[in-house]
Amino acid sequence: MKSSISITSILAIAAFVAGTPVDHGSLAKRAAAPPFNTALTNWVNTETTYAKNGVLANISPSGASAGSVQAAPSTSNPDYRYHWVRDAGITLHEVSGWLNATSDSSAAAVYNKKLADYATFSRTIQTVSSPSGLGTAKFYMDGTAYTGPWCNPQRDGAAMRAVSLISYARYLKSQGKDVTQYYDGKSPTNSVIKADLEYVANNWNADSQGCDIWEEVRGNHFYTRMIQRPWYNTQATAITNGMDAFWSGSIILPTINYNGGVFLAVLHASLEDGFYTVDSDRVLATIVQHIAKFNSMYAINTATTTTIASTSVPVGPALGRYPEDTYNGYESGQQGNPWTLITSGMADSPLLYGITFSNSYSVGSTYGSGSATFNEILANTMLGGDRYMARVARHTDANGKMWEEWNLSTGFGQGAPDLTWSYGAHVSAATSRAAASKIVYGA
Repeated sequence: MKSSISITSILAIAAFVAGTPVDHGSLAKRAAAPPFNTALTNWVNTETTYAKNGVLANISPSGASAGSVQAAPSTSNPDYRYHWVRDAGITLHEVSGWLNATSDSSAAAVYNKKLADYATFSRTIQTVSSPSGLGTAKFYMDGTAYTGPWCNPQRDGAAMRAVSLISYARYLKSQGKDVTQYYDGKSPTNSVIKADLEYVANNWNADSQGCDIWEEVRGNHFYTRMIQRPWYNTQATAITNGMDAFWSGSIILPTINYNGGVFLAVLHASLEDGFYTVDSDRVLATIVQHIAKFNSMYAINTATTTTIASTSVPVGPALGRYPEDTYNGYESGQQGNPWTLITSGMADSPLLYGITFSNSYSVGSTYGSGSATFNEILANTMLGGDRYMARVARHTDANGKMWEEWNLSTGFGQGAPDLTWSYGAHVSAATSRAAASKIVYGA
């Protein structure tokens, strides 16, 4: 397949590589990229093992119902030992990817058990009394609903749960297994997937009072619509048409300006149909401006390198959720910090961008996949992802522990330790990195 790279795309490639927006002429002057840094590769591989174990430890933890997923083990400062429907869906979608990719029967058995338990737990919490039904954001780890003050409903949760369980059901079908317990086609339904799809069908455009991905703003949200779009095909055209309203002419507006939820939505729910995909000009323009907003915002971004195994490695800027963020990991009313999962998500973006262009494309003339020019541009693009991987490495504990946030001045971990989403975001980026390496370097 042949695609065109626009000026916006060229600028985005340069931004990924440099960590700041640069003019498009500088990209053409870059020398061919070296192979991925060995020290960083070793760290990524070691951390990926640690992160996978961190994710698995947070699914069905001791003292909780099987299939529940704690956002983090901490019970105070902050108290994150709850099952968030959206976070759990993102996590189990990642685990489903591991299940599909592994050839290790022991690992497959572990992943399969986690997913089966999650499906059962999900059906249970669909049927309990809760503040907003299938739009309820979080539950206790025993499956009872959290009824305290919270930003409900959150309409992305049911859709994300459907995303993860449809992926799992497809795997089971490929193994010749019956999946009617997950999707029964009945009305009223007794199955978890159909219940979520019915909720999406009836509520995707219900009102403008749904809460955003960060549980702070009510309205219609880009992230929510992107998550809803893949799994309700009969309304996909209406959802798609309505999403053009989020484009300002220069950036995608999630609800508020410059929000990391935009590229997370692309990572979590793209249909790879050219509509707000990672190589979309609108997405790339938004990413470039997101990087620019945060590059000078945090004191820790004055560091442009980190040392990994005695090797100096360039780093990209640490990134936060949005510039106006006032949650510091412990309380509101303070300046927000950079987040691990946002920075890992930015690492994932150029890697996936490069993979998308692994077929032939044109920049004035056509370069075939495998040509020197192709590999040079592709490698430089994906090495931009390495800068953000290295930034995450700089602020990850020596033993592999990841945090929700990093202090904007000191760089030390802040907020919830062992955040499930932080670990999952790293594994996702590492998976993309491995795929990108095979394309460019053959290994």
